[in-house]
Amino acid sequence: MRTRLTLSVMALAMAASPALAQPAADITAKLTIFQPVNQQMIDSTDKAIARFKLKYPNVTIEPQFVPQPSWGEYNTSFINQVATGAAPDIMFSAIEGFAETANRGLLRDLGPLIDADPTAKAVLDELDPNLLDGMRTRSTGQLNFFPTEWNNIVVYYNKDMFDKAGVAYPADDWTWADFRETAKQLTIADANGNVTQYGYFVPGFNFGLTPWFLTNEASVLDADWKQSAVATDNFRETLQFLHDLINVDKSAPAFESGVGDSKFVAGQVAMFSAGHWPIPEIRASGLTNVGVQIMPVNKVKTTVFGIGGLAVTSASQNPELAWEFVKEMTGKEFQTELADSERSIPSWRSLATTDKYLSFPDNAAIFYGSAATAKPVASPPNFAQVEEMTMRYVGAYLNGNEDLDTTISGLDSELSRAMKRAYN
Repeated sequence: MRTRLTLSVMALAMAASPALAQPAADITAKLTIFQPVNQQMIDSTDKAIARFKLKYPNVTIEPQFVPQPSWGEYNTSFINQVATGAAPDIMFSAIEGFAETANRGLLRDLGPLIDADPTAKAVLDELDPNLLDGMRTRSTGQLNFFPTEWNNIVVYYNKDMFDKAGVAYPADDWTWADFRETAKQLTIADANGNVTQYGYFVPGFNFGLTPWFLTNEASVLDADWKQSAVATDNFRETLQFLHDLINVDKSAPAFESGVGDSKFVAGQVAMFSAGHWPIPEIRASGLTNVGVQIMPVNKVKTTVFGIGGLAVTSASQNPELAWEFVKEMTGKEFQTELADSERSIPSWRSLATTDKYLSFPDNAAIFYGSAATAKPVASPPNFAQVEEMTMRYVGAYLNGNEDLDTTISGLDSELSRAMKRAYN
């Protein structure tokens, strides 16, 4: 079934490759759009539909909001729906799902459409070239998704806690050694030795852990996302560093799944790592004296980024209309709503660098400021499998349930087998 499906949709994609004509304003049609379910997405989609209806009054847009417990499960839902013959016209995904869907030939190459569309070119002019390069499907070089928003990872810190401890705020040239000492100084224990405030929360999710490897010139996979890269000194050093924060310095709580933002707003940790998405909850908590800083450096100054986008499926019977709606969902009105929600970084630089957007937290300019040097999160076609393996082995080691040699050899072995299957 998978082979027949892939060949058939690839044939459709090849047949549909020329640039599309502008649809007539009085066209009658229906479009379906496949998206993850969240309130911000629902609200913004409803508004985009209303705007689109003014241009194409006889076109019906049918959103399909799908649970997204993980990007792997979300992508599987999309692929299964296509296999039943009920392919949507438009699909939203994050970079973690780009390769899995595009490599199956399920999506249109947007390059010819963009080249013939000044409006689309103007949108891409707002996006940092490094982010755009990260969006391209590595096996083909095609641009199968048109950008909506993105996120990176920075360090959040409670300035009141720093002030109380007499610790200087982190500088943009801080090192791993600086970070480790800072985390120690911000860790507080009671008379019985029980920690009441930790310096840092080690991120319990793949995206959050990734910049610790990147700043040490390490990664789970090689640069092509095809082979295991964990059997290196730099990868080992990174795991040891995170392990020691928890188990030697006692400046971080036991490793657990999660971001750490809830412990941050509860006053249990002084620092945590995340993207832009925790800001609404931090605001709602009443915390106001909060700053952000780039990830500390061991060998290179960088961080990770993930980016989202919309694709036109190869099976769409109305690709010209689908493309017009993709532009509606990535245009200035939609981007402004993204900026106002504060859940992510708009792909439009001009909307991610306004005084309003940069008003909180302190030093918020570093969010878009990292765009030129951040690296895309490794997102091979078997992303969900790679993520599960990585978190399972890393979690066991960081919590002291496995030694470092066994962790690295086991993860390397499983990853190597998985990557061979993914590309053969």
